[in-house]
Amino acid sequence: MIRRIRPMLFPFFNVLLNGFNFFFHIAASWYLTGTAYGQANALLALFALLSVLGLSIQLLTAKVVSKEDRTLSLKQLPLGSLLIKTPIILSFTSCIILLMLLPVLRSVLGVDSGSLLLLYILVFLHTIVSMTRGDMQGKERMLALNINYYIEVLGKLIVFFILAVLGFTLAAVLIGSCAGMLFALIHGWIYSVRQNTAPSVTAGNSKLSGIWKSLGQDFTDSLMTNLFVLFFISIDMIFVQHYFPVQSSGYAIALKYSQLVYYVSYSLIAAFIPKLGANGDNKQGLRKLIGIYSVLMICAAIGVYIGTTFIFPLSIPLLFGEAYQSAEQYLVLGGWVYWLFSIVLFFVHVHVLIGRRKFMWGMLAGAAALLISFGWWHQSPQDFLRAELWLYSILSIYFIIDAWFYLYSKQTLPAQQRQQHDPTILN
Repeated sequence: MIRRIRPMLFPFFNVLLNGFNFFFHIAASWYLTGTAYGQANALLALFALLSVLGLSIQLLTAKVVSKEDRTLSLKQLPLGSLLIKTPIILSFTSCIILLMLLPVLRSVLGVDSGSLLLLYILVFLHTIVSMTRGDMQGKERMLALNINYYIEVLGKLIVFFILAVLGFTLAAVLIGSCAGMLFALIHGWIYSVRQNTAPSVTAGNSKLSGIWKSLGQDFTDSLMTNLFVLFFISIDMIFVQHYFPVQSSGYAIALKYSQLVYYVSYSLIAAFIPKLGANGDNKQGLRKLIGIYSVLMICAAIGVYIGTTFIFPLSIPLLFGEAYQSAEQYLVLGGWVYWLFSIVLFFVHVHVLIGRRKFMWGMLAGAAALLISFGWWHQSPQDFLRAELWLYSILSIYFIIDAWFYLYSKQTLPAQQRQQHDPTILN
């Protein structure tokens, strides 16, 4: 009974965790000057985009581990060696590419090289940490995953406040973030990798080609999924900064409130991922999981209404100062935009975990439509939110109708289209 309850505690603790992250942004606004705070947000936005690599590795690892013996450590799995070495190789490769882009990014963001190098270290650490988090997630060790996240955020806050008191500004944010990620990496590595209870299992050479092919396909699916997600949650801020720089600070504050809906829903989805992966060929199980998530989203809708109408507007001057009260005008639209996006996000993960790829065409069309809309229709920042509201409404309806036909159709997928479990091939 306790083992069944533990995974569902993850969303609760993760919501609380996002409260700490929210506080980190508030604290940064207290200690940093206007220019430094703007640079910090630009760098963290770039990190959010670059974290697509780590998030893809986490989802891929969770999907593989959920199909295997969950009593084994990561390196004892048939694909354990690949799951450990690949993130490390990709981390070094990405940092080499980023070093080549250093002059360009320095010019675009208006920051110094030292700040960018700290950001690269953060990306490197996050990519490897994500592998250990995927292992915990796939085994449904959600409390261990919570602990890992808390180690990161609390370490980040402690180091940030120490450096801020010593007079550091922008460097305090970046070094604090790197320190928190390093602490999380140490914990994750000990928990997921450094366990020596049995020899690891290695696939035969004759099967390596199939393994790498499946690994590449699954990683590509995961990478594209996270790329779309991060694009949708960051593109409007970039356009607001470009077209409405004066209003961008208020919009950024409103965005942090609105994205609380996204963080809560992502926490719920993270708890669902192992069960979605395990029920990939079980339509009855999928129907039950979608039904549970639907009830949770109805509850979330009530929370969005109460928060954006009554609570958030009153909290802006208390947390950020009266200078940011202009953020109030974006709260209601922003809250419903991210509520709808949470529905889209859930179905995207369902498609990835059951091996359906056609959703990418819908996401690609949506991204193109959003860019065209932003370019043509931008009388005010609210126009961007209205465009997102329409797009996510259409995508939500599309995914719901598609799920209905898929789950209640009597037709079964052909064998070559359905992902079967094979210990030598990723699912």
